[in-house]
Amino acid sequence: MFSPIRRFLIPAALLTLLAAGGAFACVEGDLRGEAVIMERDRGATAEGERTGLQVLGAGWFRAVSVVKKGGTTDDTTVTVELDGESAMSTSFAVAKNPWRQVDSVNLIVTVRTEGDTSTLTIWYPQELKFRALAQFRVEVQEAGVEDIRVIAIMNKPAPHEHIPGQPGSLASLPTFK
Repeated sequence: MFSPIRRFLIPAALLTLLAAGGAFACVEGDLRGEAVIMERDRGATAEGERTGLQVLGAGWFRAVSVVKKGGTTDDTTVTVELDGESAMSTSFAVAKNPWRQVDSVNLIVTVRTEGDTSTLTIWYPQELKFRALAQFRVEVQEAGVEDIRVIAIMNKPAPHEHIPGQPGSLASLPTFK
């Protein structure tokens, strides 16, 4: 009656439809809420110092750009941490190497330089969810850095996402402001 291929495909298709129906039961559209751009100018940063941007609360991380003016060796490291886990860490010197830059559907890492100003960008096109804390650390290990500016692009959770403390949700802090 059915060929061997159809015997496999029909149950697989039904299983996929049932799984998708269950997965979308509590979702009413897009999970991402309002887009937010946070920008902090940290000014001159001495060799051996750490600066950056910290976001308390839940949200979706999309991209961070660190604009560095000055510096002698590009030995300045940018680290993205979401809920205490490192998502990405690289330095301007490493990311300037064309063989070390990333351009894929999951992650983009680039450095652009004009004069004495370099911009390192880390972008996750799929966005990464964080439940309590997003940190964007900049560790300077070079002399002559005149200015560091951190720009983070995120989304707040949508209003219909599970509220912390309700059944079926993980405990987290409220949405960042």
